[in-house]
Amino acid sequence: DQLEAMQMGDKIVVMNHGVVEQFGTPQDVYDHPETLFVADFIGSPPMNVLSFEGRLARGAGVAMLGEAAVPVPEVLSEAGPRLVLGVRPEHVVPDDAGPLRARIEATEYLGTTQIVTLSSPHGMVRSRRPAAEVYRVGDLAGLRLMTERITLFDAATGRAVPTAANAGVHRG
Repeated sequence: DQLEAMQMGDKIVVMNHGVVEQFGTPQDVYDHPETLFVADFIGSPPMNVLSFEGRLARGAGVAMLGEAAVPVPEVLSEAGPRLVLGVRPEHVVPDDAGPLRARIEATEYLGTTQIVTLSSPHGMVRSRRPAAEVYRVGDLAGLRLMTERITLFDAATGRAVPTAANAGVHRG
């Protein structure tokens, strides 16, 4: 049970078919998943994953998702050509000034919070928002992603790309 492990463990191991995907503190595993498997397995809802194509040079701080220039943590080694941008629902903010555009598909009321589900050209996105905020199905919204909370993945290997945000926990 992932919830119990996250609550009780000082360190946890995430395994996939007997292979260790990641070992670390619950917070490191949640905040800095080392693989797409961990990003999808830990968290409810899981990490949002947006696929895109392109290369990121060492030192890059912006990823082009189609026409949208999305700020990302500084890339520590070249990455690409197929990449995945991962971001947790609580780090996605509907904001008309945000570079990504998406259509609101659903809202799920959870008491003090709600999950707003949006469709973008790069995949579905969930945003955890206060319940008092009003969102209407069918409306278009801009999305702002909290840069320091983004994890980039190599789509071919599923491994996290080393960035300034995950440098302290990335095992490569």
